[in-house]
Amino acid sequence: MKFQHIIKPGIKNIYIKVDKDGSIILTSSPFRKKEALALLEKKRKWIKSAVEKSLKYPRKDNIYTNNGKVYLFGNPYTLFYTKGTKEEISFNGKSVCYHSKNFANPQTAVEKFYKNEIHRYISLRISFFSKKLSLYPKEIRYRKMKRRLGSCSSSNVLTFNTLLSKLSHTEIDYVIVHELSHIKYKNHSKKFWEEVARIFPNYKKIRSGISL
Repeated sequence: MKFQHIIKPGIKNIYIKVDKDGSIILTSSPFRKKEALALLEKKRKWIKSAVEKSLKYPRKDNIYTNNGKVYLFGNPYTLFYTKGTKEEISFNGKSVCYHSKNFANPQTAVEKFYKNEIHRYISLRISFFSKKLSLYPKEIRYRKMKRRLGSCSSSNVLTFNTLLSKLSHTEIDYVIVHELSHIKYKNHSKKFWEEVARIFPNYKKIRSGISL
C-alpha cells in the first residue's frame, strides 16, 4: 500500500486521509511514527474501500479559470469568460458563461447561479415528492454547506446545500426524498430507510456515488 507520511512535530493525533485522487496521506508527529504505521495497517480495509470509492466516483470539482470546467446537474461544461457590465453567469445548454468587467469573482458568480438553479429545481420536485410521501415541510431554505447535502430541523424546516446543482437530477431527487423522510423519522432507523426506499429502492447505489 503506497502512502505519503507527513511528519508534523506539533500535532498530538494521528490522521489518515484518502484524497480525491485516491492517494493516501498519513500525518503524525515524529514521536508517534510507529504507532501511526500500525494504525494504517489496522485501517487497511477501510482505506481500500475509500480509495476504490474515490476512483469510482471522482469528486465534481469545478475549475473556475477561463476554459475551465463547471458541473451542472451532473454534467461538466466549459466555463468561458466574456466581458459584461454585470457580474453574472449564463448557461446556453452547451457552456457556462461568466460575464464580468474584470473577472474577479468567478466562483462567487457560479455559486450564486447554483443557488438560483437549485431553488428552481427543488421548488418543482419538492411538491411532487411531498404528494407521493404525504410529507410536507414547514419551510425550505438554501445555503452553501461544506459537508452536508441537506438537513431537516425538529420543526420540519428543510435546508438544502446550494452546491447540489452540481449533482445529477436523480441524486438531487434522492436528497429531497431523504430530507422529506426525516419529517416522519428524525433518525436513520430501519423505518426511515424503508420510507426512502418507497421512492428509491436502489438508494444505497445512489448514495455511494454522491460527491461534491
